[in-house]
Amino acid sequence: MYSNHPKIVLALVFFLTLLVSSCTQLAPRYDAELYSDLTEVNVELMQFFSSVTHGTNKNTYTERVENYHALIGRIDALAMQSNTRPIPNRDTLKQINHYLDATQTNILFEEQPPSVTCLQRISTSLNRMREEDEDKGLHAGAVTLFKNEVLISMDQALTYESFLHR
Repeated sequence: MYSNHPKIVLALVFFLTLLVSSCTQLAPRYDAELYSDLTEVNVELMQFFSSVTHGTNKNTYTERVENYHALIGRIDALAMQSNTRPIPNRDTLKQINHYLDATQTNILFEEQPPSVTCLQRISTSLNRMREEDEDKGLHAGAVTLFKNEVLISMDQALTYESFLHR
């Protein structure tokens, strides 16, 4: 059928080769270990917030300092782990964001995976909480505000990472 048109066949093969070789992954690959670690650290965060839910006293900060360091270190390590995955090009990112926007998840993929941004926000919140706890202790209302910041970001990180497991 195509024997009379060898140039068309060659052009079609060349085009298909380019198409297949230029296929871009739409998002970083799902990482089951990362997702498992995120769910574990989420439990640890909620246990920590439960332990300080009624507020803290500056004088007992030394009892919590190791918990802060462990949680912040773990969150930062997870952010780094999440950020090591390759990311798509800008055009593909626009398509991802269009899809995420359509799902009304309030998550955007910018220069790094959304889970990285979310984990960095959690780390920042925990560092601010730690500093306030050390300086003057925490009122129950402040604990609730910090917890809400962390909950929102963790929910977004878990939502994005579970989205990758489609």
